[in-house]
Amino acid sequence: MKKLLLVGATAALFLGACGGESATEDKAATETKETAKTTEKAPNAKQELMRFYMVIPQTINAVDADLNTFEIAQMEGTLPEGEDLQKMKDAAIAASQESGKAVEGIEIPEALADQKGDIEGALASIKESYDMKADELTKEASFEAANAKFVEADETFNKMLEEQGLIPSSILNEVSN
Repeated sequence: MKKLLLVGATAALFLGACGGESATEDKAATETKETAKTTEKAPNAKQELMRFYMVIPQTINAVDADLNTFEIAQMEGTLPEGEDLQKMKDAAIAASQESGKAVEGIEIPEALADQKGDIEGALASIKESYDMKADELTKEASFEAANAKFVEADETFNKMLEEQGLIPSSILNEVSN
């Protein structure tokens, strides 16, 4: 009887130990899965910067078609004359103003808090570029200074992209089509 009790107690201890190891392994596996989920939910700065960078031209392209039409016609030397030219300029001015407002409305993700100052400065340069274009459309419409201002923003964004190991690009080229 003592042997049977001893075997039962040993079996209980053995099963308890195995159950404890299993619980510890299950807990470790659960923690690993939770860490992986947290990592997936919180994108790294590189991914977030790329997502944010892509939002900028999408936002601008949604409202700048009339400005692009004017700039292309100007480049090709196919601007109309008289009243048609004025209508085209008025539409381009409105598009420039809308583009500036759209840029002001772009929200910077929290994941990019470390770059917030640079991003705000670059977005301010883009907005200023559109303000300059709207002003130039009331005159002879020379966009050199406005495009130079936009290039400043491109340079800032490219520096941030390169710091994250990404290939530099040009928002100006993406919104000028």
